[in-house]
Amino acid sequence: MTPVLNCLECGAPISADAKGLCPRCLLKLGLASQLSPGFIETGAEPPPFLGFDPVDPSKRTVIEPFELGGYRILRLLGKGGMGAVYEAEELASGRRVALKVLGHSLDSADTRKRFIREGRLAASINHPNSVYVYGTEEIDGAPVITMELVPGGTLHERVKDGGAMPVAAAVDAILQIIAGLEAAHAVGILHRDIKPSNCFIEPSGTVKVGDFGLSISTLSRGDSALTLAGSILGTPEFSSPEQLRGEELNVRSDIYSVGMTLYYLLTGRTAFRAENVVQLLATVLDKAPQSPREMRPEIPEALSRIVLRCLAKQAAARPATYDELRRALLPFTSTAPTPATLGRRFVAGVIDFLIVMFVCGFLPMMLSADFTALMFDENESSPAYRWFFAASLLSQIAYYAVSEGRWGATPGKALVGLRVGGLDRNAPGIPRALLRALIYLVPTIIATLFNAPIKAHLQAVSIGLGVFAYLYPLLLALTARRQNGFATVIDLITKTRVIEKAAYQLRESVTQAAEPVGATEALPRIGAYHVLATLAATEREALVLGYDTKLLRRVWIRKTTADAAPVPAALRNAARPGRLRWLQGQRDGSAAWDAFEAAPGTPLTALLATPQIWKNVRHWLLDLATELDAATRDGSLPDTLSLDRVWITADGGAKLLDFSAPGSAPVAAVEPGIFLNQVAISALEGRIATAEEARTSEPRVPVAIRARGVLRTLRLSTFPALVEQLKALVQQVPHVTHRRRLGLVAGCVAPVLLMLGFMSAGSKLLGIMQRQSPEAVPLRDALIVHSLMSERKLPTSDDPKVRVTSAEIFIAARFGNFIRDPNAWHSPMATAGILPKMRAEAERIAATYPDPSAAEIERARVVLQPVLDAHGNLNMSPDVESANTVLTQAIWWAAGGVMLWAALFSIVAAVFFRGGRLMRALGIAVVRRDGADASRWRMLWRACIAWSWLPASVFATALLNSSGHSKTSIIIVGLPLLGLLIWSAAMPGRSLPDRLAGTWLVPR
Repeated sequence: MTPVLNCLECGAPISADAKGLCPRCLLKLGLASQLSPGFIETGAEPPPFLGFDPVDPSKRTVIEPFELGGYRILRLLGKGGMGAVYEAEELASGRRVALKVLGHSLDSADTRKRFIREGRLAASINHPNSVYVYGTEEIDGAPVITMELVPGGTLHERVKDGGAMPVAAAVDAILQIIAGLEAAHAVGILHRDIKPSNCFIEPSGTVKVGDFGLSISTLSRGDSALTLAGSILGTPEFSSPEQLRGEELNVRSDIYSVGMTLYYLLTGRTAFRAENVVQLLATVLDKAPQSPREMRPEIPEALSRIVLRCLAKQAAARPATYDELRRALLPFTSTAPTPATLGRRFVAGVIDFLIVMFVCGFLPMMLSADFTALMFDENESSPAYRWFFAASLLSQIAYYAVSEGRWGATPGKALVGLRVGGLDRNAPGIPRALLRALIYLVPTIIATLFNAPIKAHLQAVSIGLGVFAYLYPLLLALTARRQNGFATVIDLITKTRVIEKAAYQLRESVTQAAEPVGATEALPRIGAYHVLATLAATEREALVLGYDTKLLRRVWIRKTTADAAPVPAALRNAARPGRLRWLQGQRDGSAAWDAFEAAPGTPLTALLATPQIWKNVRHWLLDLATELDAATRDGSLPDTLSLDRVWITADGGAKLLDFSAPGSAPVAAVEPGIFLNQVAISALEGRIATAEEARTSEPRVPVAIRARGVLRTLRLSTFPALVEQLKALVQQVPHVTHRRRLGLVAGCVAPVLLMLGFMSAGSKLLGIMQRQSPEAVPLRDALIVHSLMSERKLPTSDDPKVRVTSAEIFIAARFGNFIRDPNAWHSPMATAGILPKMRAEAERIAATYPDPSAAEIERARVVLQPVLDAHGNLNMSPDVESANTVLTQAIWWAAGGVMLWAALFSIVAAVFFRGGRLMRALGIAVVRRDGADASRWRMLWRACIAWSWLPASVFATALLNSSGHSKTSIIIVGLPLLGLLIWSAAMPGRSLPDRLAGTWLVPR
């Protein structure tokens, strides 16, 4: 008769080979025997379990791995506030899992509720950056949670063993933590215990958030009561001040913990230390953290500011959302930035030039009546002249230095999506940005400082300086090469680079989460799950929607025949985002089924009624390519690949199923080599593509030029190559953004706006000059008539000499005092409006007739009256307000001519360069509906439509200005421009010319 043995610890019956302890006491003793609590590094030998020797209870002995319920306990991974975590092997499936067991000392009704709540909260999150929960149960009276095993250790161990992490690696890890926490927050969960030891690392480098023991649901305030009275919730070094004070928490509290975790990863220590808990709490609540840059100078200053902002004492001073924090961290990731091309930099430079010209030129001209006198001041060494142009130069330098040094981009660069950064991707700072500005503005500085001496003495040098100012940008760009990131001389000297802003975009959700489940007691069961509904059924199998009442989540149960093969081991252990997780299954005479996670979403075939946008499809293709690559490596590739086995999750991901997706119509299977191409054609064109189409054709839709190149090779490339290509596409802008379209519109209308500014400034300048010298314009007209009479170009019946003499007498009498007055004769209006030859003739006439009598004047008027009546060119009255002058007409006609030439150049460029140089500079291409490049004839038609409003506006403006209606002319030109801008903002996808020409704008 076999003797009955009892556990030496608790008295429970045990087997003869149990080393004197029951399984629960073995777990308890094994936990207590660990000298160094914490997770064991991958590849290390498991620590021994120590138990009593059944022969001599006073001795201890090493206990080999043992069975507990349906698991084989292999080793202790770590312990925490509510229990211990063990690596275990699930006996039924052979799957390695992490088994969390509630500690003996905490085994009470309240702690059991908290323990089960932890499992439920964690189970409600299904994200690649969150530890997955398979289930929860009781084993020999001990509550346990079965979780995904992440064998790579924790971030805490990574820093403890290897020291502070590289900056880019630390930021990469934090971004993954943010993604996992964002998924938790999306289902209403605050973690409340984010720290490096709760962030686990897979061997592939993926970081997962785990240990939701202190988490609360923001959807159910009752959860917050399930806490330990009188205890500090969370780890004080990583807890926010409001959490330590016991106040109500929101996402900004977890963002504080994320910031402290990043601080730890960057520096190898926390921001606050103390000898005891009381001092630590006081320090966290009151003391400002030391900048991480002070401990590690290579940390970028901007990144240090982000960390300190996360650690702000007041929650309102921290980033408001995870997305805001993510975008702030993106410039510091390991992903290489995209260098800005010279074309886009040129467009940004033109925009900045126009802004500077307006602020430093047109605006003072329009606001100051003294500006004209200053511009035409012959004494250019006067203090007023020097002060004005010194202020103008300093304002230009400040424009570039402050905007680039403080914010990393001027308005022009920001508009076209560029930023300036140091080699560490940090904003360059004011000193380096100042040096950039000084080098860039060398021609302006020379012209300002040496303008007067050069103009007075060295006219040839002045002309050479003008040529140098035009060639200078080309000289700066001589060093730019694709290999060095298009670094110009400025970039190399200042050790900075101009790069494109990060193009990160969140995936778009396609469905909403399902409604909560009601009472389930009366529902039928399959294993541990209640059956909610049958989703699909055939003769051999059925897909059932089940419900886990312990974890409060849905599952998919695939019922099959008794002779069906079990799920392969590779698939049972798969924990990849592109595949459903296998939960459990059964194969015996009574039942044959497998339970999988039920991911909220919709079948791909349900979305194919309409074309899907490339922004979403690129993520689906990447997910599927990644899964196909991994499945090919481990042999878990599905037997059937078809469109009805693709599931689009609610968060915008794609999963590959081993059965038809619920709600999906059957689709014929295809071979793996063309599967992705079939998915791309079907999704982008909004129809189910046949296998033959997938073998021979490609998606024919307007997508980015780079994307088009990848789509053409989907059926030809290997899965690893496609994964790398699609990863690059996900990092790029999928469509022409609002900002880039605005830059294109601004570039097209810039010549018009510039000429409008010149015309307005010219009119203003002319008015000011006329008020300062009211005699100048009438004198110029009189001299013109005198010249025509001298050359006998005005027909007359009288003696021409008499007419010329009469005109001279009239000019001498009417304008003699004006000509002889040095101040008036050398005024800006007289100098600019009367040519040197005409000035010499006027001076001769004034000297010849110094004081004509009244009789001479009257006779001259009688002689000239017929000429005045016939031609009306001689303006004898100083009407300074009249806008009907030759000069005004010349300004408007010249402006119209420039705008027409700009339009003509744009049309010609659109034909020869298929879109124009501005489009190429902004990285924009023009394609047809099928994605092919638009033909030159189509581009000509599009350009003509785009510029059709200009000729009519120009001529109408010129005519109205000729008749004195300048305000009306501005309205006529301004309204089409305003309408174009409104249309571009309201219809960001396609402009009116694109719709009429049948074209689409896509990124290059």
